[in-house]
Amino acid sequence: MTRREWIAAAAAGATARAARLEDDGRAEVAFYDGSRHLFTYRYGPDRPKTYVHPLKAPDGTIVSLDGPADHVHHRGLMLAWSAINGFDFWGETNPGRHGQIVHEGWGARGDRRLVSRLRWEAEGAVLLRERRLLAAVRSPQPVNLLDWDSELTAETAVLLSAGQHPYNGLGIRVAPSMDFGEVINSAGTTDFKRASGEPAHWCAYHGKVSGGLAGVGIFNHPANPRHPSPFFVMNDKFGYLSAAPTFTDSFPLEKGERIRFRWRVGAWRGVWTRQEIDRLYQEWTREG
Repeated sequence: MTRREWIAAAAAGATARAARLEDDGRAEVAFYDGSRHLFTYRYGPDRPKTYVHPLKAPDGTIVSLDGPADHVHHRGLMLAWSAINGFDFWGETNPGRHGQIVHEGWGARGDRRLVSRLRWEAEGAVLLRERRLLAAVRSPQPVNLLDWDSELTAETAVLLSAGQHPYNGLGIRVAPSMDFGEVINSAGTTDFKRASGEPAHWCAYHGKVSGGLAGVGIFNHPANPRHPSPFFVMNDKFGYLSAAPTFTDSFPLEKGERIRFRWRVGAWRGVWTRQEIDRLYQEWTREG
């Protein structure tokens, strides 16, 4: 389907589509737009963290990867840090002291959005509590959009840090076929070494999929701490993209202190230009 055909079909069917969430009892919530599956949120107690997988482009192409053998802790689209008061909430099987991000229950739920209550715990102690909102966002453009809004509250004094791992934050391991792809960010940077660590409003990764190319982008909200904050991106071994607010500096939080991050994630087919991606970003920021 061409972009023009997509826009025409979306306009014709906007009032007829029924958005819904489906919870199948296996600790997964699938987000749909009509019959079209957008993404699935996974939150089971047997998982060391909660995350989104699969994340799909509008035609159903999967752009995320969950638990590959080379890095089993890469869980689709995930939020995690490697160094919070000496505990690793990113890794799972590597040596060291690990934490777990545990789903406690639901807040508000609607046709296209849900709120999850989580605790970040390690060795019996709760370090952080999180209110996480996930929402599927409609667009007249041929793109699947996911809003991720996390508010973290310190249960004790904590240092939110990446340690030696600047890629921490909200990250996505892309589908294997998309490895060795290309990067573009809001500054127009297309060199991976320069883009990794460069503060930006957004960063996008493009790679090969069946039938052509696909892209995934992460947008930083202007209200985020230290905006515009850095991104991490790589393609030399595999494709990975993350909004990495602790790439350079940690966030110290006193007991009871809160920090909030808002991101929008998009998945699309083809290679989108800087101008096209920036238009999506500007539409989002105008929403407030």
